[in-house]
Amino acid sequence: MEDKTRRRLRRFAWYFGGGLAVLAILLGGFAAAFILNFRLIPPKADYPAPASALEAQRQDLDYFSKAMALDRAFSPAARAAGEARIAALKALPEALPRAKLQVALMQVMASADNGHSRMRPIAEQGSLVLPLRVTRFAEGFYVMRAEAAHRGLLGGRVESIDGMPIQAALDRLETLRGGVERFRRENAAVFMVVQDLLYGLGIATDPRASTWTVRLADGQLVTEHLSAFPLRKGDDLVNGVRWLSPEPAKGVERGWIAYRPRVGDVPESWRDFDNYFRLSDAAGSCAKVVRLQHIIDTDGQKIAPFLARAETALRADPPCALILDLRGDSGGNYTNIWHFTHALPDLVKPGGRIFVLTDPQTFSAAITATAFVKDAGGARVTIIGEPVGDRMPFYSEGGKACLPNLRVCVFYQTGKHDYVHGCHDWRECYWVNLAYPVRVASLEPDIFVPLTFEDWNAGRDAAYARALALIGQAKS
Repeated sequence: MEDKTRRRLRRFAWYFGGGLAVLAILLGGFAAAFILNFRLIPPKADYPAPASALEAQRQDLDYFSKAMALDRAFSPAARAAGEARIAALKALPEALPRAKLQVALMQVMASADNGHSRMRPIAEQGSLVLPLRVTRFAEGFYVMRAEAAHRGLLGGRVESIDGMPIQAALDRLETLRGGVERFRRENAAVFMVVQDLLYGLGIATDPRASTWTVRLADGQLVTEHLSAFPLRKGDDLVNGVRWLSPEPAKGVERGWIAYRPRVGDVPESWRDFDNYFRLSDAAGSCAKVVRLQHIIDTDGQKIAPFLARAETALRADPPCALILDLRGDSGGNYTNIWHFTHALPDLVKPGGRIFVLTDPQTFSAAITATAFVKDAGGARVTIIGEPVGDRMPFYSEGGKACLPNLRVCVFYQTGKHDYVHGCHDWRECYWVNLAYPVRVASLEPDIFVPLTFEDWNAGRDAAYARALALIGQAKS
């Protein structure tokens, strides 16, 4: 009897162990297939030291073409046109100025018409930028921060750059990034302070300086000559939403002068900007506010512990409604937000509504987060603000390749997402979405509220105020 029992146990152990081995092989094979299909590694940029500027340019073009070939967002026609442009650049008898080569390559990546497919607007170091920063409002682009020497431009709407009217300049700047018009317009707020790009596009005539004319609130036109300075390694440029807050920034702009609303302060929704993950009370309301500036750990701030704490706090004391502020959120890793967004409907009181604030800088994983909330919350979810920064079908999940001489990085994309129709091409559709499904008809705002300079200057956040008003009406 004991022998029979031992035989049965051995047989069970054999089958169980064999099953685990098969499962491990299957999982390992799946992981290997996933990596081979989506984690495409760029070739090494192992070129010999160039003997001339022309040879350096041709090396960069050769490497760029290899990186571009990894990007699946290009249509056949766009890819053929891009390859033809690269061939024409390779055939040039003389090297272009570095800024003009960079612009040409940015335009090729932008021709994929996919917001994620791009080149960085600055190199690892040394890119020339101007001593001011701007933000896009419905009325135009306004100078929100500047070195002390140029404080006279603060609060002014940009009218022209080197004599070129701002609309003509924008038509050129918007060729540097693909995607929807509102997203390209938003990125222009960053591009227009990069002197290399202004010169490369032919907006500025001097590679090291440009002359800006702005219109102040009283109608006065002010013109100043701006000399560019080189960025140090590690310096970066952030999107224009950051300058809605006059709080000191972490980068080169820390000591600059900030423009402040004429009422003297900004509303609570635009404070504490460098606290990327924030749970707070909505002043004067029974609602809570969750603001996310990223969907990934950033600058030592970790999203998973924050979301866990926020869920615990909301469960312990459910608010009457919740405002999820995703404006300016450039994304990250949407697997970080799946659980929290699907728990949200249970974290507010029965019947309580969820308001999601979006804008053209709500991008990538922040778009996915918006879709998660709408999918999970259904009719209880209201989107307020401006449309998100991409279409529902888009490509992301790629890698980067840095050109050997220009030292500017290309970001190529390999995985497709489609939150409206679903995605069924196993080669292109990102497999992780099988574990994190979402389907929505649209993410267009239910209530369109543009960001206006008039509101900001009066200390009003109109989209946030609209959410509070709707919450108040529901409670009255």
